[in-house]
Amino acid sequence: MKYVVVRPRGIYVFNERLEKEDFIKVELEESEIIDILSGKLPERVKKYIKEDYVFLGQKFEGYNSDFDRDKIRKALDIISMEEEGIDQSKFYIATKMGIAKSITRDQLIIQIIMLLDDINKITNLMVERFREIYNLYLPEVSQMIEDHEKFLKSVIGKRREDLMKEFKIDTTMGGELKDKDVEIINKIGEKILDLYKLRDTLKDYVEELMNEVCPNLSKVATPTIGARLIALAGGLRELAILPSSTIQVLGAEKALFKHLTKGTPPPKHGVIFNHPLIQKLPRKQRGAMARTLASKIAIAAKVDAFTPGKLVYESLIKELEERFNELKQEKK
Repeated sequence: MKYVVVRPRGIYVFNERLEKEDFIKVELEESEIIDILSGKLPERVKKYIKEDYVFLGQKFEGYNSDFDRDKIRKALDIISMEEEGIDQSKFYIATKMGIAKSITRDQLIIQIIMLLDDINKITNLMVERFREIYNLYLPEVSQMIEDHEKFLKSVIGKRREDLMKEFKIDTTMGGELKDKDVEIINKIGEKILDLYKLRDTLKDYVEELMNEVCPNLSKVATPTIGARLIALAGGLRELAILPSSTIQVLGAEKALFKHLTKGTPPPKHGVIFNHPLIQKLPRKQRGAMARTLASKIAIAAKVDAFTPGKLVYESLIKELEERFNELKQEKK
C-alpha cells in the first residue's frame, strides 16, 4: 500500500512508514485544482494512480482515503519542506475560485431568513420600548390598539388633541411633553416603521428566492417555513438527505432534548407547526398531519436538490389536502 497526496505541482507518493518514495511532476491548471478541492480527480492525475494507492487527507469518488491526523501531519511536514520557497499563487487563486463556486443560492436563503428573524426580534423590542415612551404622552391609545404596526401607523405624526378626538378620549393620564420630546418620539416611531417595511421587503425576497431555488419545497412547505427548514438543516442538499422524522421536529430541539433527558413527551412538530394545514386542525390531529407534511416536504426537497427543474408540488399538495380532509372528518 502507498499513500499519495496531490498538490498543484504534482503527486507525492509515500510508503507505509510515511517516507517519501516518489514525486510525479504534473503541473496542474487552476481549473484542475478547483476540481481537486471539490473532490474530483483530474484525468491527467488518474493515470498515475495505482490500485493500492490511498489518498492521504483527500477524498475522491471511487478511491480509498485515509484521514488519520498524525499521518496527514507527517506527510504535510515533508511536503512543506520540499515546497518551501515555491510560488503557490496558482493554488491560492484556485482556492479562492473554488470557494466562490461553492457559494450557492440556498446559502443566500439561509442568510436572508436569519436576517428576517433578527429584524422581527429587533422590531418587537423597539416597539415595546416605544409604547413605554408613548405611554408617558398618551397611554390610552396604546391600550386600545394591540397590533404593534397598526399602533405606530395610528399615532405617528398626529397631535395629541387630534388623537383624543379620534379615539373619543375625554381626559388623558399622559403628561405634558415639549414639542422637541414629541418630535423625537415621532422620529423613533418612523424608524421602527421603516424596519417593518424592510421586513415586508425581505419576506417578498425570500419567496422569490424559494420559488427560484426550490419551487417544490416552497409550494409544499410555504416559502417562509421552507426557508427556515433549509437554515436549520444547513442547506437544501442537507435538508434533502434528512429522514422525514427528523424534518418533522426541526426547530424543536429544546423540546427533544427535554424528552431525551427528562422523559417529557416527545415533540410532534417543529417549525412546520406554523403550516396552515396543521394550524387549521384541532390539537389531537396535528401530530398526524405533521407526519404527512414532513414526508411530503422530504420528497419536495429531494426533487429540488437532485433534479432541479422538475415540478411535483401539485401532486404532493393534492395528497396533503386529501389527508387534511380525512383528519378533519375524524373530528366529527
